[in-house]
Amino acid sequence: MKKIRIGLIGAGGMGRAHTIAYKNLTNFFGNEIVPELVVVADVNEAAAAKMAETFGYQRSTGDWMSVVTDPEIDLIDITTPNASHCPIAIEAAKNGKNVYCEKPLAMDAEEARNATAVTDEAGIITAVGFNYLCNPIQVYVRDLIASGALGKVVDFRGTFDQDYYNEPDQKHEWRMFKSASASGALGDLASHTISLSQFLVGDVDEVCGMTSIVVPERPDPKDPSKMLPVENDDDVHFMMRYKNGAIGTIMSNRLASGRKLSLTYEIQLTNGSIVYTQERQNEVQIYRHDDDKKQRGFKTVYAVPGHGDFDKFYPAGAGFGMSYSDLKVIEVHNALSAAAENKPYEIDFHFATKIMEIIDAVLESAETRSWVKVGKE
Repeated sequence: MKKIRIGLIGAGGMGRAHTIAYKNLTNFFGNEIVPELVVVADVNEAAAAKMAETFGYQRSTGDWMSVVTDPEIDLIDITTPNASHCPIAIEAAKNGKNVYCEKPLAMDAEEARNATAVTDEAGIITAVGFNYLCNPIQVYVRDLIASGALGKVVDFRGTFDQDYYNEPDQKHEWRMFKSASASGALGDLASHTISLSQFLVGDVDEVCGMTSIVVPERPDPKDPSKMLPVENDDDVHFMMRYKNGAIGTIMSNRLASGRKLSLTYEIQLTNGSIVYTQERQNEVQIYRHDDDKKQRGFKTVYAVPGHGDFDKFYPAGAGFGMSYSDLKVIEVHNALSAAAENKPYEIDFHFATKIMEIIDAVLESAETRSWVKVGKE
């Protein structure tokens, strides 16, 4: 049994999701790796204390620096607002701590590259919370594409639409300030779609995009009589050209009426197609062009043992639906396993930096109304 001592920074909703995953880890993956909940930190000390009491952290604090310098901590888990991700990660690395950080990694690609360089030099393990990649069905899809059975990837079409900001009395949130979140729907939602594109299809070479702010101001949550500006994108569309020759599009709207968790993609290949929606996360639609002509059509493939870590949860077979929380358990297992074995994790700071480079290129393209190369020259 290997214990990993956790220092969580951020006692909000995502901190809660990570903590629940830690609590459930051994139920599904056994006692080979056991997280020890040592300390939770938050600028709201009362929130940190409440989380410690509720979930069994040994202590709480309002000072995150005391967590990253604590010799009793093995891994720093960052679930704070976007602007603080890299500063915390860098200090953790300087103190020899492994880092598990929620997405997006950084405010921009330069900050992400700098944090990656620091963590590389420190020799620590990093992981980033693109939890939808932990879905066993995505492991199946990637293996299917890699097998060549459906031919060569031609086109990727992805979305991530939600209507959580489409309420008429929706108050302003920190995510709407560039200083706290940089981009809007692009970084908050579309980054997940980009991560699936990266995971399944590969590196993007250039992009051409446009953004829109649909609601330019919203009521101040502290004083609804005052209005605050919405500084980043409500809606984003962009085209992509991959380094392998494929092309694609991604669209994301955080005011999309009727859309709840519309994270979707269609991948068209020379000998078939793949269609997926996160709202039905335990299945995927596969079309094989070499099927008998009288029986061609999209067929449903359900997640089953043999797809990723599905058997850890439901060894009996297909039809047993995994949840968002289950994906977080897999993500936590992957991050802690990498730390315990001191082996790089695929969804690390390098992977997350590629996502940030695409986001930056889309924002530049929207500003200049031109195609933009992705990545540092």
